[in-house]
Amino acid sequence: MSFSSGVKEELAIQASQARHCRIALIAAMFHQCPVLTKDMAGIRTENEALVRAFENELRRAGFDPVRNEGSGSRISVVIHGEKKVRTFLEMIKLYDRIAPELCGDQDARELVRAEKVSSILLQKTCCRKAFLKGMFLAAGSVSDPAKSYHLEIAPLSEEDAGQVLKLMSSIGFSARATKRKAKTVVYLKEGEQISDFLGAIGATGSLMKLENARILRDIAGNINRQVNFEAANLKKTGIASLRQLEDIELIERTIGIRSLPPNLGSAALLRLENPDKSLTELAEASDPPVGRSGMNHRLQRIKEIADRIRAGESGSMLPEAAR
Repeated sequence: MSFSSGVKEELAIQASQARHCRIALIAAMFHQCPVLTKDMAGIRTENEALVRAFENELRRAGFDPVRNEGSGSRISVVIHGEKKVRTFLEMIKLYDRIAPELCGDQDARELVRAEKVSSILLQKTCCRKAFLKGMFLAAGSVSDPAKSYHLEIAPLSEEDAGQVLKLMSSIGFSARATKRKAKTVVYLKEGEQISDFLGAIGATGSLMKLENARILRDIAGNINRQVNFEAANLKKTGIASLRQLEDIELIERTIGIRSLPPNLGSAALLRLENPDKSLTELAEASDPPVGRSGMNHRLQRIKEIADRIRAGESGSMLPEAAR
């Protein structure tokens, strides 16, 4: 099971505590995949978690839903009877807006989709969270946090996406929207925001799994950064050591290391004997020990001598400071 499916499975078995939250949740789920005629109302979907959640919430709201297996993997959960349909639509504040057009037995799904969920149902923060829970169940997904951080809700219409974006912002989420295949998608990309969103809609078990994955990713990231840092330092040290060896070997072939002042000569011999050591290690190995900056200064003086030899300057190859 994917992480996204696991989140929905967790949400599907949770019960809304307050009736007003339950109504907001039902309205969101119904709005995204409605089935509606004069004497039947419900949802039709391939999303098993959504089916269970809708079915459970209808029962808690006092309805007696019927589940029907359709063609392929599509499932319907509906209530029957003109009176019950009216009660259902009045509960989610939709009856007055579509009743004049709801007549006969024609499919009225488009009447539902043309309307936004009533703002009356979304006045409380808890109801907004319940609504977003329903929207995620019906049209949401979240990536495996071990691989990436991405949560999105892809509602049926641009108007629905705008409502989701506004509600997410109202409870503290910095969501963004983008177009994908003519559909507006609302998304979160930061791990902390996704974690908080899962908590807000009640997926606390999935939240803990995400947090564990975040910790492991952070540890792995820190280890990789440390390894890369140390590798870069080793490479830098190796290149510097190679150049120093070239300078010292040039001096030995031309004027001889013995011609150097004692402090420079001992530094040159130390480098020849320890080509892989860092400046700090060379400084500690010096007799007597010197500081890292002192060792660096001596090797810089050796480089200046080698550069003068390369330039072919006549006379003494030792810089004034080194004599």
